[in-house]
Amino acid sequence: MSSRIQMLAIVLVAVATASADTLRVPSEYPTIQAAMNAAQNGDTVLVADGTYTGPGNNNLSFNGKVFTVRSENGPENCIIDCGGDALGFWFDFNPPTTVVDGFTITNGGGYPGGGIYMYYDGNPTIRNCMITGNTSDFNGGGGIRCEGAFPTIINCTITGNTAGTAGGGGVHCMMSSPTIRNCTITGNSTEGSGGGIYSTEGSNPMITNSILWDNGPQEISVDQFSTVVVLYSDIQGGWPGESNIDVDPLFVDPDTDDYRLLPGSAAIDAADNTSLPPNVTTDLEGNPRFVDDPVTQDTGYGGPPITDMGAFEYFPGDFDHDGDTDLLDFERYLACITGPGGGQLPECESSDLDADDDTDFDDFAVFQLTFTGPP
Repeated sequence: MSSRIQMLAIVLVAVATASADTLRVPSEYPTIQAAMNAAQNGDTVLVADGTYTGPGNNNLSFNGKVFTVRSENGPENCIIDCGGDALGFWFDFNPPTTVVDGFTITNGGGYPGGGIYMYYDGNPTIRNCMITGNTSDFNGGGGIRCEGAFPTIINCTITGNTAGTAGGGGVHCMMSSPTIRNCTITGNSTEGSGGGIYSTEGSNPMITNSILWDNGPQEISVDQFSTVVVLYSDIQGGWPGESNIDVDPLFVDPDTDDYRLLPGSAAIDAADNTSLPPNVTTDLEGNPRFVDDPVTQDTGYGGPPITDMGAFEYFPGDFDHDGDTDLLDFERYLACITGPGGGQLPECESSDLDADDDTDFDDFAVFQLTFTGPP
């Protein structure tokens, strides 16, 4: 009997998969919400490049259904602008198979929360998103607010968000236990506690492989009824937990919101391979997630290559950020060697592959180790 039940389950899954549809915005549906209203369980709403704002493109809800909303070409190309008085997404009673993938969510000013609000049993998976420049004046959670929710947040940046006195400039957790993996949380602020993350009223978030840096007034704040478990992460000011560090992550250029890692960053090859789900094989830019830096000692967990902390994987010599090291990258390297000022130019800082504070022919040895040739 059990084998018959198993066979029936396989058939039902196959039928559901075969009948899943892709609903395209804006070619088939004028707004994201219009496509979400039409979507059925198992479907994918695929959103083309562009900036989406106004009614139908904010305060987005799944209405109790389970499907994926995904951008066509990643968060830098697909922006949900909330207009200063709305949320990006609103979740309640959503399982982890409810997925939002590949959006920039910005200019949110909804209540409660700024960019994303997760209510009771709003437990979606948020991945490959940039949640930036959102505000929650009257409540906590400038970037994300969780109330009785257990979401999974992977490969995301949560940056430049602000919250009022309730705390949690980046993320506010109330009776919630989000799982946060390989995220970069930086530049968030609050008038209350926990510029990066505030955990209150029985919350127990789990943070792994992440970077919390330059949030104010604290990176993490916890009330007496809550905890925050942090592992294999870089936390400014430190935080107890296995293989956590407190070292400047060396972002490429935080002033221009470039939170990739420079050569020599202690976050390189320092995370836990086993904490990433098997289906997560790329970083926020869509580049390979498990890449070894030949001049960095592995300090993370698992067999090499070891993944990096934060939302971006460091790829030695990949100066054009396309996921490989080839002749185009070699041209950039040569320009930094032979151009005016040589390797001392600011734009050549990421070409200092051996992290000795200049770009010269010694870096070529490192480049050779990662060179993949023409595609």
